Amino acid sequence: MNQSDKKIPCVILSIAEGKTWNNIVVQRKVSKKRLFFGKAKKDLDINVGDEAYLEIEVMPSELTETPLRVTLYDKNGVKIDWTIIQPSQIDNIR
Repeated sequence: MNQSDKKIPCVILSIAEGKTWNNIVVQRKVSKKRLFFGKAKKDLDINVGDEAYLEIEVMPSELTETPLRVTLYDKNGVKIDWTIIQPSQIDNIR
């Protein structure tokens, strides 16, 4: 799998303003798992409670557990931020 074509629905749980970036926590709707994104631009029009979605991409790696790149988008498809996680941190990616 190079790119997940599935959009995983989530909701914005919190937005903490930092000096340079905003820190955002989202919660997946089905699994209730939470993910942290630490470098969201400050000028984005997003609020706590907004609908969003995640897209997951398997990264090339020689490691036993291949890292995943998770990208957060708002409901209009605007990229908010991305992070890298291990597959064990997220369930049922397909």
